Amino acid sequence: MYSLDPAIKIIWTINIILRTLFYTIFFAILDFFVIPNFFYDWILPKGISTLIIFIIGVIVAVVYPYYYYKYWKFSVREDEVYIERGVLTRVKTTAPYLRIQHLDVVQSVLDRMYGLGKLVIYTAGTRGADVTIPGLPIEYAEQLRDRLKNVTPEDEV
Repeated sequence: MYSLDPAIKIIWTINIILRTLFYTIFFAILDFFVIPNFFYDWILPKGISTLIIFIIGVIVAVVYPYYYYKYWKFSVREDEVYIERGVLTRVKTTAPYLRIQHLDVVQSVLDRMYGLGKLVIYTAGTRGADVTIPGLPIEYAEQLRDRLKNVTPEDEV
């Protein structure tokens, strides 16, 4: 079983902090402009719910990436890609080579800054039948894509 690159924890932390800032601003607008106008008997002082959202977001940004990284493992077996992940809910996924439709290597801006990429494996099946392996060094993600592309049987006509 392989682990992801440790730099992915930084990317996950940055993403959680950005979401936390968005929700903090959203709740600040609610606290100071919406709630006083519609709920005259509101029991919390102004800014308390905003502060609670911010504190929860900071705690999640510090704790969650560590555990998410700890429980994210994958393996490329002789006939399938096997993935284990999840903090609260553990998910074990297999993507048989026979079901692979196509493969992508995707990089966000943060991924490029840290030299990482995501391998996206699209499989035959229902909607949402794709598997993503984040936090791979970009060279390894491209090698893995090419390796999986070469072992995927082509449709015979």
